[in-house]
Amino acid sequence: MQTRKSPHPITSWTARDIPRDSRVLLRIDANVPLVNGRVSPNGLHRLFSVMPEIHRLQSRGARIVLIAHLGDPKGKRNEALSLKPVARALSRVLDYPIRFIAQGVSDDAARVIDRMAPGAIVMLENLRFNPGEEKNSADFAKRLAALGDVYVNNAFGVCHRKHASLVAATKYLPHFAGELVVREVRALSLAPKSPSVLILGGAKIATKISLIKNLGPHVDAILVGGATALTMLKADIGSLPIDAAEFTKPKDVAVAKAIAKTFGKKIFLPCDVVVTKDIVPDIGPSTIAAFCSAIAQAKYIIWNGPMGITTRSDGTAGTHAIAQAIAKNTKAITIIGGGETVECLEDLCLTDSFAHVSTGGGAMLTFLSGDVMPALEVLV
Repeated sequence: MQTRKSPHPITSWTARDIPRDSRVLLRIDANVPLVNGRVSPNGLHRLFSVMPEIHRLQSRGARIVLIAHLGDPKGKRNEALSLKPVARALSRVLDYPIRFIAQGVSDDAARVIDRMAPGAIVMLENLRFNPGEEKNSADFAKRLAALGDVYVNNAFGVCHRKHASLVAATKYLPHFAGELVVREVRALSLAPKSPSVLILGGAKIATKISLIKNLGPHVDAILVGGATALTMLKADIGSLPIDAAEFTKPKDVAVAKAIAKTFGKKIFLPCDVVVTKDIVPDIGPSTIAAFCSAIAQAKYIIWNGPMGITTRSDGTAGTHAIAQAIAKNTKAITIIGGGETVECLEDLCLTDSFAHVSTGGGAMLTFLSGDVMPALEVLV
């Protein structure tokens, strides 16, 4: 498969270059959903994706220091967003003990890390408990870097963020991209093979504008569902069966009209929708049939965002049908991303039916939009 030129070159240095007994800061994406203090089954895909890099580093005799964040504690300690349950879940996934360091970046952490045996693993507390993380603080990055000899970024899902553990830390340690980041960049850089389909859903058209502009010229069809479709429909026909003021603001409708003017022949909007009281929870059966027909003929499919409100029982039919239709098309390169969309695949046990399931929702959109990925730019 031909690839598009990636705007984000990454280093070729790998775990093979790490000397035995090195202290490796491994940045992972552990931002997974918690239910009653335990990692939800819908968060396990992200944790499983971490395993190959950990195994590679262990085979080199590295001492592995896992660093990550969870939620948005706004620079303050919040026990509800502690990574302790994530450390327990990842330990079960790996079938290997992980010591959790509640003090985070600290002298206590340094002492524990210095006593680690080759192959051992520790996890530091939520990086975002420190305000310096999201501020990309050089001071916080230096303190973090002092805990390691090498830095590895294996957290594609946050590579669109300019945070200390992703950007500033690379100034103070030898660094490279982990296997997961390399795999994501390669998969998302594949050139669409005709006939190609881009499927977009979710809530806001604003998050899809750059993606449509960047990928639109390279695909044959753009199938639009979710609340994004409501904005496009308002721009197209001028009226909706409900008062969808949240999704039909004049500014957004103007953007939708501009997109339709540029890519009008490629864009396919719902021809029917499900209406419940004052809500459109899903696309309708005729739309599902039309979308599935286009999917069946495609050789390249990329999907981001659900077709409806998947938290409602009457809002899942479209998303489930799309997922199943893509899974049946075994001749196509299939790429999917976005939290709710991936959760749908996990519920249907279909993740193994896709060529690539991205670990990043916002990061995937940013990458495919051709926008700046700060944490990738420094991995050179």
